[in-house]
Amino acid sequence: MMDEPSVKFTILDHIDGIKVMGDVFSEPANEYWALLWLREGLRFLNCQVAKCEDSVRQRYNSSQIKLFCYGNDPLLRDIPQTLLTCAFHWYAISACQYVRTVGMIAYKETSDVNDYIRKVIPDVLSFRDKVAAHFAWTKSDSRDNKAERMISIMPQITLQDDSFFVGSWKLTSKSSGETTNSEAIKPWSVTKTHECLCNRYWPTEAFYKAPNSDLPSKEIP
Repeated sequence: MMDEPSVKFTILDHIDGIKVMGDVFSEPANEYWALLWLREGLRFLNCQVAKCEDSVRQRYNSSQIKLFCYGNDPLLRDIPQTLLTCAFHWYAISACQYVRTVGMIAYKETSDVNDYIRKVIPDVLSFRDKVAAHFAWTKSDSRDNKAERMISIMPQITLQDDSFFVGSWKLTSKSSGETTNSEAIKPWSVTKTHECLCNRYWPTEAFYKAPNSDLPSKEIP
């Protein structure tokens, strides 16, 4: 995270060039301590999802087949889809916390922080707001339409090619002359999102990837 050995400042975002003075992670307090434990949690959740992806990847030739499956498909046998769902929910909440905290350190103003998180992880943010933080189905919020409320409580896990996703299903609701859809909830992957966050926030950190990837790998204990 340090820009140079003299420790003049710490880079929080390597893409947007967000820096703070000093070695803030050597004796972290408050917001910097929060960034450290959120980072560890995101790493842990990514590893759990990646292990499941590896298990499925060993069952077919991912280089030759374009795949979309879900539910009780034989390829997903023994995959703990209930725990995978929780991992996506927890990852969405923690990732939004991390990005929002960096944004607040950098910009101070809530409107600028909101713009920053919408730029960095827009699809994760939408899932967090309408599914992970609270099912839209359980509340009456004018920002959620009927289709979004309905799909927020439905099973979300799908396997697309060699990665697990949520948000892939799209639902259209027609009721009392009104038609709504769930297009605002976009598909996203924990492992692909984590790769992007590593490139932005922790570029020197090895992150868990499939054995056939040319990107760095990290052994999972």
